Amino acid sequence: MKTNNELNYSIKKHTAYIKINRPPNNYFDASLIESIADILDKLDKEINCRSIILYSEGKNFCAGADFSKSNFIEGENIYENLYKQALRIFNCSKPIIAIIQGAAIGGGLGLALSADFRITCKEAKFSANFGKLGFHQGFGISVTLPRLVGIQNAKLLLLTSRRLKGEEAYQIGLADVLTDKNLLMNKAEELANEINTSGPLGITSIRKTLNKGLVKEIEKIVIREASEQNKLRKTSDFIEGINASINRRLPIFKGE
Repeated sequence: MKTNNELNYSIKKHTAYIKINRPPNNYFDASLIESIADILDKLDKEINCRSIILYSEGKNFCAGADFSKSNFIEGENIYENLYKQALRIFNCSKPIIAIIQGAAIGGGLGLALSADFRITCKEAKFSANFGKLGFHQGFGISVTLPRLVGIQNAKLLLLTSRRLKGEEAYQIGLADVLTDKNLLMNKAEELANEINTSGPLGITSIRKTLNKGLVKEIEKIVIREASEQNKLRKTSDFIEGINASINRRLPIFKGE
């Protein structure tokens, strides 16, 4: 097992396990995304690895960015650097299964959507909450979300910041398997084992064909996403959205 304080991975039989260890909310930043991408680069070269399970320790899968502590508000080129690392995740050649046991919010939803499959439970929460922050979506969600749930459902989720429970996410195709919370890893391993029994070269080839053009499409869209985010983070509405989120109240936007 390879470890650091916030991320570790191991390989058992033909499945790699990547665990995010920033409980309880597992907030992300560019450093964490870069570390995940580094591990995926290594696993791409690992012949023994045929599938990957991505999961997290604690209550939530990933509750997005921690705006109360991070430089997501004022940092220079923070979004460009983040999405440069995110693109490396989408370039992974092996199937990824994400376990969503709690909240997958904002950029945390983006990370969940970078996987091929999502295993979830009724306790989970999915939300593209960018609008409630007076902000714009990122992490390639402009491409990955409608690709999964269709353009109308994607608009509904993005324009309302609606929060879906695990069962609702499963019903619209945002999650692939719905199970009891204590069976999440079992179901993820069952799916991984199904994949592992197929020829690894064939699986890589099939996945590459199905995802043809996806990385290039995301590469283009994150340029616009980052540009819009950089514009909006300078507005009073964005500051109000962040303050409202931190203080757990409804925002009062003024359109400025």
